[in-house]
Amino acid sequence: MLFSIERSMKINRHFVWIGEKLAGIFFNVKYDLVEADLEISPEKYLTAAFFSALFYGALFFFFFYALMFLRDGLVTQENSMLSGLIGLSFFSFALFLHIIYPGIMAKKYAAGIDQQLLFALKSMLIQVSSGVSLFKSMVNISRSEYGIVSKEFEELTKDISGGESESKAIESMALKTKSIYLRKMAWQLLASLRSGASVQGALSSIVQRLSDRQARAIKDYAAELNLWILIYLLLAAAIPTLGITFLVILSSLGGASVGPTHVLLMVFGAFAMQVILIGFVKSRIPKVFA
Repeated sequence: MLFSIERSMKINRHFVWIGEKLAGIFFNVKYDLVEADLEISPEKYLTAAFFSALFYGALFFFFFYALMFLRDGLVTQENSMLSGLIGLSFFSFALFLHIIYPGIMAKKYAAGIDQQLLFALKSMLIQVSSGVSLFKSMVNISRSEYGIVSKEFEELTKDISGGESESKAIESMALKTKSIYLRKMAWQLLASLRSGASVQGALSSIVQRLSDRQARAIKDYAAELNLWILIYLLLAAAIPTLGITFLVILSSLGGASVGPTHVLLMVFGAFAMQVILIGFVKSRIPKVFA
């Protein structure tokens, strides 16, 4: 987006009505901004998103309009309508990307929490088992190098130090986070505090469940990887070879010729599909290590 968070906060209030209209339609943006830890109101963010998308739409409109003018040498109604349609399409696409961006950031934020959460909870369990209070263990986690998890616990301990009860602060963290596992941890810890049950037992149960989840994720990925290896071999070797063979056979039957261009296109297509598949498989790797 063309506007940073700081610039978006300074948008003139006369334009905020645009964001208010959009916020009424895309109400999930409000929650995504909170979960992504982006400190900006949804109205100002959506107003900035609208003007950013409008700029991209106008840019592509004038770009394609200029290309068509250079091609034809005159202004025609057909070129104007086509350029306008292209500009509107890019405007809609850019606005859509800007609207879903906070949700993507929230999921990325949650993935960062999930990646470090097990190690932080194991440290908490060891400290609580050694006689350290729950609050002191959370302070120690906030001062350790557990990435986003330390940041979450830092905000939690600040709320408690500011006079909020442990139960209320943990409940607020559970409602705010987009990480499923941090939310489950918070609710289970909250239930233990309110019922008077052992906090150590709750932490031990959470650590065990997270460890089992990570082991299961690795096993599932290993089983899934066999399928992707087979598909990769088909895309890398079988389909290009068979495709060129069939083209040669069809060209001999139909009279058409298979030239170097067709072979290069086939090779390029197979290469592109391999790159896409490798990127997809890489994105499926379980985020279970620090």
